[in-house]
Amino acid sequence: MTESIAITVQTFGDEFQCVFNTVQSDRLLADPFVRYVVANGKRVPSVILYTECQIRKLKAFCFNGPSGSILSFDKTFNLGAIYVTVAVYKNLAVVRRRTNEHPLFIGPLYLHGYSDAETYSFFFSHIASRLLDCPSSQLTVGADEEQAMRKAMSHAFHDALQVTCSRHLQTNSDKKLDSLVGRRSDIRRTVHNALFGSDGLTSCDDVITFDKKVKHIRNNVLSNCPPAMLQYFESCLHSLLHDNVVAGRPGWTNNNSESVNHIIKQYTQRRPQQLPDLINKLRDFVRGQYTEADRALCGRGDLQLVPAYAKHRVTVNTWKSMSAAQRQKASDACFKQTVVVPSSTSMDGTVTVATTPGAGKKPHQRKRQRNERAQKISKVARIDHCNSDSDFM
Repeated sequence: MTESIAITVQTFGDEFQCVFNTVQSDRLLADPFVRYVVANGKRVPSVILYTECQIRKLKAFCFNGPSGSILSFDKTFNLGAIYVTVAVYKNLAVVRRRTNEHPLFIGPLYLHGYSDAETYSFFFSHIASRLLDCPSSQLTVGADEEQAMRKAMSHAFHDALQVTCSRHLQTNSDKKLDSLVGRRSDIRRTVHNALFGSDGLTSCDDVITFDKKVKHIRNNVLSNCPPAMLQYFESCLHSLLHDNVVAGRPGWTNNNSESVNHIIKQYTQRRPQQLPDLINKLRDFVRGQYTEADRALCGRGDLQLVPAYAKHRVTVNTWKSMSAAQRQKASDACFKQTVVVPSSTSMDGTVTVATTPGAGKKPHQRKRQRNERAQKISKVARIDHCNSDSDFM
């Protein structure tokens, strides 16, 4: 049952008064949804929304390196008086029966009035603090080309791989070419194909091939373009496309986040919502998603467990006989975080061994092995020590 807030809402200030009250009332719940409200006198307050269940599932599916889900973020509009930034990932334990594809799940949400790096930093830094027990090097985060969001993400998830939507890069690049050489120019077509064509930079699967194509583009393609296009490529496109290749996601797009934004707008009937109503609808939407995932444990609903997780399936009668705590334990056992063990494979691919996490270093060692030497007693210290011993003889 959705929690209601008994305050007459007439102004934007009334809306936030309801939100402040919800923070207090949610503290009495087993799994609160309204977590933090960041407010000061000069900025529009920001609201962070998530449940512990969302954090557990996010940890389970987003920290598996290249085989894990990308944690993507996108800002959506027209849901109310402020923006809504949604975290999206794929639940890799289940698939849809009709399409056999992993469903998209909502992670933490952020309601905010500004879109600068400082505002985003409140959200991303908080989420990063909830993921401190996870190997951040195994995480990949993604977004579109919004600079403020990317800057805040880089600061909060500094060890994670970061990817950028290639569709947004392509759209912005085409606009840049249209303004410089015209829409129907042969140069525009050549540059577009070299960057985003079927054999362009976005088709590269490794850094060596990528660098080779970049060298060809600089010498044979961009040399025929205005200097402004070459500057745009060097200052923006090259580094972002390179990061996508390093992350193993050369043609990645942020379509998943935009699809979830579309579903949320349908859920709200595409009508602007007051903050209390918007929060309650988002709460119900998130609950529905995780309830559907729990139904897959019983073999019911549109979702079903993939073979690797089928051992966690229970019968309907068993599920009905469980208490709330037992159901939560069964769900956590299924959708739990998997530990990624670092490994190294021989050049011929025949042998794979686990690597030492500390690489044979001392605890808290920060220097290279050559510079980190064991402490030795100096000659003067040894003489003093011998003299002190002789005094007791």
